[in-house]
Formats: sequence, structure tokens, C-alpha cells
Amino acid sequence: MEEVVFGQWRLGQLPLRNRLVRSATNMRMAGPKGEVTDALLEVHRRLAEGGIGLDITGHAFVSPEGKVNEGQIGVYDDSLIEGLSRLAEVVHGSGAKVLLQLAHGGALARAAEGPRIAPSPSLGAREVAEGEVEEVVEKFVQAARRAYEAGFDGVQLHAAHGYLLSAFLSPRMNRREDRYGGREGGVRVLKEIIEGIKALAGDGFLVAVKLGVDGGKRGNGPQEVVEVLRGLAASGLHCAEISRGVAPVEEIIREGVKPGEGEAYNLEVALYVKEHLPSLPLILVGGLRSFEVVLDVIQRGIEAVAFCRPLIAEPELPKRWAEGDRSPARCLSCNRCFTVKEVVACRRDLP
Repeated sequence: MEEVVFGQWRLGQLPLRNRLVRSATNMRMAGPKGEVTDALLEVHRRLAEGGIGLDITGHAFVSPEGKVNEGQIGVYDDSLIEGLSRLAEVVHGSGAKVLLQLAHGGALARAAEGPRIAPSPSLGAREVAEGEVEEVVEKFVQAARRAYEAGFDGVQLHAAHGYLLSAFLSPRMNRREDRYGGREGGVRVLKEIIEGIKALAGDGFLVAVKLGVDGGKRGNGPQEVVEVLRGLAASGLHCAEISRGVAPVEEIIREGVKPGEGEAYNLEVALYVKEHLPSLPLILVGGLRSFEVVLDVIQRGIEAVAFCRPLIAEPELPKRWAEGDRSPARCLSCNRCFTVKEVVACRRDLP
């Protein structure tokens, strides 16, 4: 039965060696302008050698006013293409595929150059004018062009966790009265980005989105997620990663998840989406620790599963499972990898 996990398959037109995905993770290892560093290359080399099928790089900011923290990858200027190309080559060299996650922090862009922006005034961020929204769309499209030219297999639009695109999808955060207002207007923003990417790169360049419920804080539950994804699928979206929560990190990744206890905490939402949008491929992230749960998720119709913290602790986890050692991931879900203002790394064995 493990063939369903480790067998080759296609996501859109992209051939993958298994159904195990590295969920986008901001490792805080990029240079001061967002440059790819040797440390980042080593992280992604280990992930690819460790057997992951698809590596989604973390949180590349598409514009300087969208930068969330130091050490974040940048994709806002053509000068960054060379470093990104090295990253794509490292991943491809070990047989994995790679997407670049595109992000704009919006009101949460704590390391922004200049005033922060939002759909409507929020957390000290100013409201963007309608023409500026069009500029944001173009910044995402041009960021995707850079990823395409760097040799990435596709991009993922970060529309979760309270950042700019997810704020546009929230009626509580998006109180605009123009064509980009409300959830419908937020969907229009993403549709224009997707259609712009398709026009530049064609359908062979994979376009994914990261989306999730927000616990009612922003007005996006499972039904609203389906509504959004239905609109995006009509514009050519290839797949969606189902997540949850709004920054800070504690709302997104739960502490204390143990093998067989509290795993796959976003599965109910993913199954609801799959029921209503059966033809849209889904990736599930959130608290996956044991092979048995991974197998069950895929057998229930979710196309792929993604890991963040387990691959910080153990980048060779996919290879270990594929070779027959099916013991759970080493990750303790302590979140110490994220709760310090340093590079992201497993700290389970530190005092």
C-alpha cells in the first residue's frame, strides 16, 4: 500500500517522485537584500537528498514593502535571479522539484522599507489605492517571471496566515468599496495574478496557492475556502495547500502534536474542500508525524502531504520512510525552531 505514497505521479504537468512535500518555511538564512546564501543552498540540498518529492521554498517577498523579517528570501529584483537559479539547480540535482513561494507581508511586514500597506487601514498600515493594487498584482507576476527564468518548476501564492493576499480575501480586513473590495474583490486580485503568470509562463509552469481557515477571526471558514478556490480554479490554479491560522506562529502550528495524537489537524477542512472541489489537487499540511497517518490521508483522497517542522528536525525523513524505517518523525512539536530570533533550526536537544 505504500506505493500510493512513494509512487511517481503528476501534479498538473509536473512529474513528482512521491507525494511528500516540504511546506514553505522561512529559514531566515537569506542575505540582507534577500540573496540566496550558501547556508540556504545547504538546507535545500539536504532536503532534496533526503527524498522529498516537492520542495516549496519559504516566503520570498515580492516587494521591499512586503518584507516580514530579516533573513527572508527576496524575488523583487532581477539581480536575485542568479542566486535563485543556484537554489533550483541544487534541488533538481537530487531528483526533487521546486516551487518558489511568493509573499507580501502587508500589514504584517515588520521589516518593510517604507510604509506598510493593507487592503484597508490595519495595524498602522495604510490602505492602498486601486491603482496600487494593480501594481501589487504586477509585482507578483514579475516575481513569478523571475522564478520561471531561474528554473523553478512553479510558484505558490501565499494567501494564508494574515499576510497581504489573505487580508484581501477577508471581508473583515478588506472593507474596500472598489472592484477589489470584499472577498469577491480579493479573489479578483488572485485571479489577476494567476492569469498574469499564465500569460508569461504558460500552463506547464505550476501555480499553487496556500490557503486556510482562520478560526473565524477573518471570516474565512471551510465554505469560504471552497468559494475562493472555485474562483481560482476557473483561472487555471493547479493545486492548493490547506493550512490554518493567522500570524503569530502559535496559531498556525500547534505545539505538542504526538504520533497518533493530534495529527493532521487540518484534515477535516481539506476533506470538506475535496468533497466540493474533487478535481482540484490538494496538499495537506499541519501536524503530520507518523507514516500511518500520512498513508491514511492519501488513501482518503488528498493528493499529497506536506511537512515543515519534521523536516527541520530530520530532512532525510522521506528517504528513511521509503527505505522501510517507518518510525515517526523525530519532531517533538516544541516549536523551539521558530520561537527565537535566529535562523530556523531544530533545538530539541538544547537545554
